[in-house]
Amino acid sequence: MEGGDIFIQDFINDLQESPESQIQKCFRGSCILITGGTGFVGKVLIEKLLRTCRDLNTIYLVVRPLNGQNPNERIKEMFISPFFDRMKIENPTYRSQVQVVKGDCFQPNIGVDEAVWNRIASKINAVIHLAAATTTDNHPYCMLHTAVYTNVRATRDLIVMTKRFQNLKAFVYMSSVFANPSILNVYEQFYNSPIPSSTVIQMAETLPDYILNRMTYGLMSEWPDVVTFTKALSEQIIQSAGPELPACVIRPGFAGWMNDLNNLTGCALGSGLGLVRVFHGPSYVNAEIVPVDMLVNLLLVACWDLIGNRSEVVNEEVPKDALNTLIYNYASSNYKPCSWNQLGEMFFKNEKNVSSPNFFWMPFYCVTNSIFIYRIMTFYLHTVPAKVVDFFIRLVGKEPRLNEFYKRVHAAAKHLSSYQQVHVRYHNHNVISLMNKLSPRDKILFDFDMGTLSWDDYFDKYLKGLRVYLMGNPLHIPEPKYNNTLNRLITIHYNFIISICVVIVIYSIFFYH
Repeated sequence: MEGGDIFIQDFINDLQESPESQIQKCFRGSCILITGGTGFVGKVLIEKLLRTCRDLNTIYLVVRPLNGQNPNERIKEMFISPFFDRMKIENPTYRSQVQVVKGDCFQPNIGVDEAVWNRIASKINAVIHLAAATTTDNHPYCMLHTAVYTNVRATRDLIVMTKRFQNLKAFVYMSSVFANPSILNVYEQFYNSPIPSSTVIQMAETLPDYILNRMTYGLMSEWPDVVTFTKALSEQIIQSAGPELPACVIRPGFAGWMNDLNNLTGCALGSGLGLVRVFHGPSYVNAEIVPVDMLVNLLLVACWDLIGNRSEVVNEEVPKDALNTLIYNYASSNYKPCSWNQLGEMFFKNEKNVSSPNFFWMPFYCVTNSIFIYRIMTFYLHTVPAKVVDFFIRLVGKEPRLNEFYKRVHAAAKHLSSYQQVHVRYHNHNVISLMNKLSPRDKILFDFDMGTLSWDDYFDKYLKGLRVYLMGNPLHIPEPKYNNTLNRLITIHYNFIISICVVIVIYSIFFYH
């Protein structure tokens, strides 16, 4: 894999494991059921387990068929990725520790056959539930039916199934710090939902889509999107399970770098290619980005704490009757705050690391807090060029795509803007307490202290990763080729800006005098 000095070690920064840590001992011989293992957080979790906890028994991955591939084919293809290269070197027998369970969280009982449950139920020691429908559609509200099945009903059904897991010691659920958007001081406790999760599940199972879609705005008036709404409902289900379920809830911010091109990563990639040039915001509000390797470490440490190290926790910020299930608010603002404005500045500062030999325009970006100016600038700098380019693409008999790309970008920007409006404080007493339980060795192997994080270093590697792993480009472009392309695009860019200014001046002269 080309990439010069960029390797997966830059994203998952651990030392060689010797001697064995408390957490490694805890997972020795254990069997872990994981949902959502083919998602980005899931892949990092699997890589971490197989590389760091090599003496575990089995990872059961619940995987659905997709795009003509059966679950085993999908996992085989997943492990081909260079992302797993380091793990394969350190654990060459990894494949014998992974068993694929055919299932689908969209289906009742997460789509797993009864015979399979009977075979593995007594073996499972821990469940890490990551599977979730995401806002991959152009509209954050148009997938409520899918999200309720995948995010809410699946959680309910999986918890019901855990009653058959005689040796279950831990159930870890990944929620979101944005699951309670109307609360400005979010403590590590459950919050009441305005509508019972059972009611929403019943609605999704009985009402046709066109009626459900009409009701969506009313149901989700407090939430920015369907994901955070259904995460809140899933938390309600875990709360109702009571102390019989050895569970904890992890509430992270945006887990990055994410490979979802419809959100933050898509905007960063588009800007580096010279396609995305205007942003609305960013504001002083914290962006709440969470490095995915640290998030995975927190997931594993929380699981370890449930399995064998859980002691009486005293959190005076939370009512005593709410302590049955530990909740961890994991937000970067508690450690190294990074506002949306700082995020944009760091993207721009490191943009050269994303620029590609096939970029479309001179990379630059402009930020405005005015929605009026934003709409004018996107019309001239996004919509107009897209229409022109797509017109010529049609003339040569190819399928136009640029206009559709900008629709997705604008939808993603609108979606992200819903997270830029209010400053929220996320209390993290439980996260700090959990961190203090770690041995010196585990603090190295399973570090989730964002206080040690350098945002400059993070975004440098983030943007290099976009180029190498998502764009498939070498990290270093030959200077002559890069400079010639860039100089040509700079000339076009400034000629275009001058022409717009000339048009505005002529329009002002003839229509206002």
